[in-house]
Amino acid sequence: MNKILMLAVAFMLSACGFHLKGHIGMPSTLPYQTWYVDGGALQQVLETALHRADGKPVAAPDAQAEIRIVNVDMRKDIYTITQAAAINEYLLALRVVAEVSRNGEKLGEPIEVVIQRPMEYADSEVLGKQEEEATIWAEMRTDAAEQIIRRLTFLKAD
Repeated sequence: MNKILMLAVAFMLSACGFHLKGHIGMPSTLPYQTWYVDGGALQQVLETALHRADGKPVAAPDAQAEIRIVNVDMRKDIYTITQAAAINEYLLALRVVAEVSRNGEKLGEPIEVVIQRPMEYADSEVLGKQEEEATIWAEMRTDAAEQIIRRLTFLKAD
């Protein structure tokens, strides 16, 4: 009886569109198989995202196309303040601009990704909040790299 109940619950969850958080996959394939990545601070996460999308990061002369990070802007702004004029939340914002080129010729407009995340703050938990902030920044870099790679699927190959 328990097995039937569990199976029914699983079917109902899948029927309503519920899915676990994770890698969704690419909407289509990348237009080029091999890429040269000039990512600066995002180098490792861009290469990881390329591997997940079945692309291969290679050296510049062997690559079919190049991804170059033009600008990375990280901001930490005050998001909310309590009535006692104490900071309650920060807003972390990451803005990344990337250009894609093939044989030195730019392909389309630069790709711009903006990611924002709020972070609660308390003076009594300063050490823990530094770790949390570092984790949030790392997640935001990973998210930005995945969005850039996802947008690469819409480039037109010659």
